[in-house]
Amino acid sequence: MTSRKANAAARHLVLLLHAHLPDCRRPDEPDSLEETWFFGALMESYLPIARMLERLEREGIAVRLTLSLSPTLICMLQDPALRDRFRRRLAATEQLARRDAREAQCQLRHVAEWHAGFFQEIGRFFDQQCGGDLLRFFGQQHAAGRLELATTAATHAFLPAHQAHPARVRAQIGVGLDVFFKAFGFRPDFFWLPECGYYPGLDDILASFGVRAFALESHGITRARPPPSSGRTPIRCPSGILALGRDTELSRLVWSAPGGYPGHPDYREFHRDRIHTVDEAALTACLGGTARRLPTGLKYWRVTGPHQEKAWYDPAAAAGRACEHAKDFLQRLGAAPEGHGIWFVPFDAELFGHWWFEGPIWLEELFRLLPHEPRIAAETVTPAVEASTAHVGRPAPSSWGEAGDYSYWINSDTAWLYPQLDETARRFEALLARFGHEAPAGLAGRTLRQASRTLLLAQASDWPFLIRAGTAREAAVAQVGGLLSRCARLCDELEAGAPTEATLRRCESLDRAFPSLDLRHFQPRSGW
Repeated sequence: MTSRKANAAARHLVLLLHAHLPDCRRPDEPDSLEETWFFGALMESYLPIARMLERLEREGIAVRLTLSLSPTLICMLQDPALRDRFRRRLAATEQLARRDAREAQCQLRHVAEWHAGFFQEIGRFFDQQCGGDLLRFFGQQHAAGRLELATTAATHAFLPAHQAHPARVRAQIGVGLDVFFKAFGFRPDFFWLPECGYYPGLDDILASFGVRAFALESHGITRARPPPSSGRTPIRCPSGILALGRDTELSRLVWSAPGGYPGHPDYREFHRDRIHTVDEAALTACLGGTARRLPTGLKYWRVTGPHQEKAWYDPAAAAGRACEHAKDFLQRLGAAPEGHGIWFVPFDAELFGHWWFEGPIWLEELFRLLPHEPRIAAETVTPAVEASTAHVGRPAPSSWGEAGDYSYWINSDTAWLYPQLDETARRFEALLARFGHEAPAGLAGRTLRQASRTLLLAQASDWPFLIRAGTAREAAVAQVGGLLSRCARLCDELEAGAPTEATLRRCESLDRAFPSLDLRHFQPRSGW
């Protein structure tokens, strides 16, 4: 539990990075699209952020940062097989960059050599400073007071979609907190609401688990009843839990390409790749299998402008621009009117490095500059919120989706999904009631746990998000369809009283999250 008191400065800057990916383990498909998401986030976001923390600590520069890690991501970071495949992918990517450096013309050669060195340093940091265990590194940073670690719902389910069934919401929260506890040995004070999705009464459920604070979109605060005096002032809910609203304008500067920093012409272009085919024996060996197309391309261009022609990336110019933007951000904070309050700016962690390649440089420079601005103090979430004045009230229904409501996840594109989730959940809950409060022993108990695991994975907010966004729509439909089908098969066998080892082993090999899942989280409240 966070016990350090907040700095007494009048204004606190609270930076939060929320790291989440859906469970993407595909044992039957090495180098799958889903694993590519995970490997890309590791090499371009999670590890560069960790390197930034280690570098600043070595130089004695204070850092106060909140990092939320989703339970599915925690499980993947603990998986030895994924770690090994990541090392092979990273080595192969480095070799591809070195091949480009040997074969390319002068301008491309320089940027390819730079990328090869970047990937080499990432691999060295992962093995030498982290010992291959990124969670342990983050735990050490938390213990040193530089990070406040937090978590979210088990599979990042959009909780307002399940508000009619409080037991399902409690299962998502309880399982998520259990996974975090098993990884780090303590329970977090702060809980990230998936997609900042809030509905009235959700705060009471969070408080019942001992959560002390959560975050939501700014209009969830400003439209609260009764309304607080400022969107930067937290709300103390009737249960005592504190709700903090995102500062929309400051956040937009950092995440918006059209209106913020990431769209500057000097920064690396995310949407243009040099795709490679892995056909040399050495690269094939790195990937641990037959020659295949490497799903992750290398990005050698800069944004340049809105036109199709792109100039080559200049790492030094991009780093300089990121430092200028960090200075601009701090100047904007310093020029704001005096007064108490919190600038709360949460982001998807994957923005820093993966989507905005220079994001970790910007963040590092911001922490270097903050000691020179005495009117502003960086702080982690819980101490900052508890040190501020809070207004009693109840937040308004909200999310950080496009319209600020629930429509990005619950809409005509996803209308087919929720009835299927509900039907599957009802079957599982009926089976759970049949067996009583204690899970059965043997094959039936394993099958019941596996059904609960698969149901949780099907509830992830990622699937309706990808379906609505149109990005990877077919992959999302296939993944959630497969999960629902496997859960139905497990329920079929349990209902027939004849669970089979073959079906169970197949499902266990595909859906591996939460190995020590506690079925009591799925019981109605009276069953605890």
